[in-house]
Amino acid sequence: MQQLDLRANKLTALPEAISTFIKLHTLHLNANQLTSLPEWFSKLVQLHTLTLGANKLSGFPNIVRNLTGLKEFHIHQTALKTIPAWIRELKLLERLDIDQNLLTDLPDSVGELTKLLELDLENNKLANLPISLGQLSNLRELKLDENPLNTDLAAAYEQGTEATLQYLRAKAEAQVILNEAKLILIGEGEVGKSCLLGALRRDEWVEGRPTTHGIEIKPVIVTDPDSGTEITLNGWDFGGQRVYRPTHQLFFSAPAVYLVVWKPREGPQQGFVKEWITLIKNREPEAKVLVVATHGGPGQRQPDIDRQEILDRFGKDTVIDFFHVDSKPNQDMTDCTGLAELKEAIARIAASLPEMGRSVPAKWQQVRETLQTSDKAYLPYDDVIAICAKQGIDEEQAELFLRISHTGFILNLWMSINFQNKLF
Repeated sequence: MQQLDLRANKLTALPEAISTFIKLHTLHLNANQLTSLPEWFSKLVQLHTLTLGANKLSGFPNIVRNLTGLKEFHIHQTALKTIPAWIRELKLLERLDIDQNLLTDLPDSVGELTKLLELDLENNKLANLPISLGQLSNLRELKLDENPLNTDLAAAYEQGTEATLQYLRAKAEAQVILNEAKLILIGEGEVGKSCLLGALRRDEWVEGRPTTHGIEIKPVIVTDPDSGTEITLNGWDFGGQRVYRPTHQLFFSAPAVYLVVWKPREGPQQGFVKEWITLIKNREPEAKVLVVATHGGPGQRQPDIDRQEILDRFGKDTVIDFFHVDSKPNQDMTDCTGLAELKEAIARIAASLPEMGRSVPAKWQQVRETLQTSDKAYLPYDDVIAICAKQGIDEEQAELFLRISHTGFILNLWMSINFQNKLF
């Protein structure tokens, strides 16, 4: 007996007679009701293909540790939460299928399976991968679909297996922690978005501030009241003119705090509050929104908005809270009405974003900072490669950096510059 297929039965145990099949090299046990493997299973030393998916195993079966000749192992759809570090001992593995489980991380030892050709991790709960996987030089197919991957890893994965491995190799170098995200202010024209952004930044008050055309990006520093972590928010102030509206959503992304700004004296209908929230929701279903009424100084009309209707329509997971602020400082120029509460809410949401505190290769961050200081509408490819080279990034890794960053920071940076210069 060399091959035995027992898939899709109702087996709760295996007959010990199978232990006598010492030349067995392929054993299919998928879609049964096995809760464990017997001790005699270790006698099947010539097994090179084993499928255990869709059983009722309570965990990764330790007896498999003795099957050091395995080349193909499938253990999908078994509610696994962890992979043991000893998996490194299955040194001949070429195909490992662990999809449709509950994994939140992988042990570094998976990176020691240097003969792996295929690794299937689809439908788990992985946000990151161990950098040791970058050592898998023979890996030809890595499957990560239906995982909550962090932004950079997801962007690398979109480029394919090799790009993902390059990204992990880059992460093996020095890292920096980024506590930053977007703060996006949207709303109709002349509702006070620019004044609000200035107040959040503690800029000097400007009477009769001119209307924003295009996009202005300015940093806002907040502190998470729970952890004390300082967070840098890149405040995006969008011009409210309708001609710009089709381009707004190009810059929307989930790891951001959204402020939908409206002016009470004109009413929520004129402020198109629900329309703006809909625009955000259509683009980024997981977005977090704060609805902010401005021009709320003494004697001004109070906000008149049906909060419950908005919450019923969009949900409390989307519309987090409502605020009423006056961006103009009080008479002694020390504070703005409602601003402190708004800033604290912004900090709390920012601290909870999945991308907060992520690590990125230090060299990449240095390139990002260099690009951010550029006042050019666009940069030729060779110029960017030269900037990367100055940071010790070779062309192959530079191309990866550009491909990943194109979905996020650099795309938004260059598009905003071009937008303001009316070049696209």
